[in-house]
Amino acid sequence: MKVTLLAAALLAAAGTGFGQSDTIFRVIPIDDAGRWAITAEMNITADLLGGATGVAIVWADTGFELTGDGSEITIDAASANPGYTSAIFGSPDIANGPTATFVGVQPGGGLGSPDSSNPLRVVEFDYAGDIASLGMRLVGQNNALFLGDPRKPLGDIRLYQDIDGNPGQLSFKIIIVPVPATLAFAPIALVAARRRR
Repeated sequence: MKVTLLAAALLAAAGTGFGQSDTIFRVIPIDDAGRWAITAEMNITADLLGGATGVAIVWADTGFELTGDGSEITIDAASANPGYTSAIFGSPDIANGPTATFVGVQPGGGLGSPDSSNPLRVVEFDYAGDIASLGMRLVGQNNALFLGDPRKPLGDIRLYQDIDGNPGQLSFKIIIVPVPATLAFAPIALVAARRRR
């Protein structure tokens, strides 16, 4: 399923009956030259049920695919959250092209140094194609890691989506944020201001 600017679709329903999205994955424009950032923001109130007392990683196992109008999409490996690089799991797997993919693993609990930032900044990418065609979907296993359950000293993994793409216990939305008018029309405003002089 593809999410576009025209419709930010709910991709998975909460299995816990929260009635709202637990986490929002946002694709946010950084500038008007085609630079974008991907972030994840968790609804802590909804998610800290079932024995958890804290969030270790908002988006731990992370796999997504970006598509557009056929223009090149380049995920900037240097901009990836440092938590996705470890001696245990290595660096994220990134493939660029008209379809780009990112697969990263953040070690949790006692395995490394998880990033509990909320929102979590994941990575940046470049795409200069038609913004209305830009879309993102999760691929493979995607999850969050919670702490506090004494029966799970390395953390409590809860899924957004399992390895086969089936919905997990956590719901989520993917939202493509439009380029703000202040960015999109800045060059036009500059030309208009110069003409008035």
